[in-house]
Amino acid sequence: MGSFEAVTALIADQDTLFRLGLVGLLKERRPGWSCAEASVLDEVLAYLRAEPVDLVLLDLRLARTPGAIDLRRLREHFPNQKFVVMADSEDRATILDCLAAGAHGYILKSTTMNQLLRAIETVLYGGVFAPAALAGVPHSASVAPKPVISPLLTHLTDRQLEVFRLLSEGCSTKTIARRLGLAVGTVKVHLAAIYRVLGANSRLEALVKARGAPACTAVSTVPVHSVGRVSEMSLAAD
Repeated sequence: MGSFEAVTALIADQDTLFRLGLVGLLKERRPGWSCAEASVLDEVLAYLRAEPVDLVLLDLRLARTPGAIDLRRLREHFPNQKFVVMADSEDRATILDCLAAGAHGYILKSTTMNQLLRAIETVLYGGVFAPAALAGVPHSASVAPKPVISPLLTHLTDRQLEVFRLLSEGCSTKTIARRLGLAVGTVKVHLAAIYRVLGANSRLEALVKARGAPACTAVSTVPVHSVGRVSEMSLAAD
């Protein structure tokens, strides 16, 4: 994936050292990029009203209300703006909530610089970036997953709901088949039916839509990239 020659980015993070360090690294690795800074949500709002940017890297902690509520409001006020959430949490429910609220990506702050640049360029190309935690790591036993809320799920059969439940836990097609005692081909048929009901083209898109993503949220059909031990293919159609 090639680099963009000139990108305007707004780095919004309440941690001054992290924010300055990220700006410095971006300018070092991408000299043609222009980076502005914000430390509170009001500064983000004021900046975007005055001058749209190519990308906003947003610390989720800047939200003044729990969860992804402020992110959804930002997307409503700036529907053409690309937002990428930066956070420490690998919790699947948090990641899915952010994507359902309209984030174009979710980046862990522990990621390497090369992975960060790959994530940014994936979003700039029109894709959606999700960390490997979304696809391959089961829910923490100490965190109860939030229930899916899309009424479309009522159109699934009991067997399809069983498949979807395992899908939402990050299970691969082979694992779903083994746990349900089905052939892999049969699971793929069920997955195709689930995608059709939800109007999705990939696992990530199905998970986001099942959580009731608003109409303004369009999960791109550009291949979703993830880092770590899970490849983009395992997210899309393994």
